Amino acid sequence: MSLSSRFTLLFAFFLSSALLLGACGGETEVRDAEEVTADAETYEVRGFFIETNRADQTITIVHEEIPDVMSAMRMRMILEDTEGAEELSRGDIISFTLARIGNSWYVRDIELLPEDTELELEERLMDMAR
Repeated sequence: MSLSSRFTLLFAFFLSSALLLGACGGETEVRDAEEVTADAETYEVRGFFIETNRADQTITIVHEEIPDVMSAMRMRMILEDTEGAEELSRGDIISFTLARIGNSWYVRDIELLPEDTELELEERLMDMAR
């Protein structure tokens, strides 16, 4: 399923929920998909690029800890925009914005960092990037 399809489904879910709540007498505010995306929780993260999967538009990254959110780990996430990911090679050090929308994690704004950038990762995670 393409990313635009996912956002369309997400928008339809929120719209349906808002209409259902409105029918039950509660006050609701109908918001479009861009507003929902803008309200996403976002985190600036660094890590190693592993791979992209164009078929399901995902990216796999070994990332540093995100304090009070999650431990450092290898993680496959939805690639919101392929810009910046197409030219990466396994082991490249990157920074990116990680956005949480509902129960899903989206990667956006990928930037390649200098090769000598030191990441705070356990050795077992460092080995995954090689």
